[in-house]
Order: sequence, then C-alpha cells, then structure tokens
Amino acid sequence: MRSLLRSTALASVVAGVLLAMPLVASANPSEVYMNDACSPSFNVVVGPGTCTSPGGMPFGMFVQRLAQNKFVGAWRFSAPQVHLNAGDSLTVENRGGETHSVTEVTQFGGGGIVGVINQIMFGTLTPPIFFDPAGPLNFVGSGGKTTILSSTLTTGTHFFQCVIHPWMEETVIVK
Repeated sequence: MRSLLRSTALASVVAGVLLAMPLVASANPSEVYMNDACSPSFNVVVGPGTCTSPGGMPFGMFVQRLAQNKFVGAWRFSAPQVHLNAGDSLTVENRGGETHSVTEVTQFGGGGIVGVINQIMFGTLTPPIFFDPAGPLNFVGSGGKTTILSSTLTTGTHFFQCVIHPWMEETVIVK
C-alpha cells in the first residue's frame, strides 16, 4: 500500500513538472503586460471612463496604499525585467482597466504627469522626471497594445515606466 502511495505521489510530481514545462517554454520574452486592479469607484472620483473594470480596489484604498507604501502592488508590469535579442521588438499589452504608458526614462525614481500622485509619492506636485515630457509617452488604453520597435531598442539596458503610475517600472535588456 505504501509503495502504491509513493508511486502515485511520484507520478503526480512528474505530471506537474511535465505540465509546467510547456508554460515556461512558451513564455514570450518580447511581450509584457500592464496590470491594475481599479474599480468603478475611480470613475466617480477621477471621471467617467477612468476605469473599465467591473470590480477591483476602491479608489480610497488605492490612495491609502499609495500613501503608505509609495506604490500599489496591483499596478505593475507583468515582469520587472525582460531580455531581448538585438532586432527584437517589444509588445506591451494593457490588461488592466486604466490607461497606462510605457515611456522610456533615463533612470527610475522620478515622478510622472499626475500631480496628485506625485504629491502623495514625493511630497511635491513637480518631482524630478527622467523622461522627455514632449517625447513619445506611449499611452495604452485598457485592452490596447503597443509595440516598441527594434530600431528603438538598441543593444544595452532600457528603462520604461508608466508616467501616470510612476512606480510601474520595466527594465528591458537587449543583447
């Protein structure tokens, strides 16, 4: 009986490993997802159309977590770092309910374009920014996609952030 239980447990582990392998092998390093957990309460406070999600975190809780932590964990890119080969493009898909951006910055740690968020995070409406406000900010609406072309992604390290939610950071390393 014990050997049957061990065999069953071993078979379950092997099956789990085999089922997980295709998921890892099929992961596409040239795709990144933007995520958030906004709720319809954002539409009441910020304005109609701010959030297209039917449920999620109430606006008040979002502000509370932002004030406590200087970030809100559900607002993030799917992977903090991706590796690409020279010549590859990067597709960024917004799977959240709010508009986000994928804007190249010279370094992380700067503010964004929303004064209230800057005030909560940095104690000022105008913290240092590390992007060209006149440059391509690459906004992506809920459900939308954008592609950063291989001509933009030269060999080296590139830093991207959402200029609406500046704690959303993505590092792209091109070999």
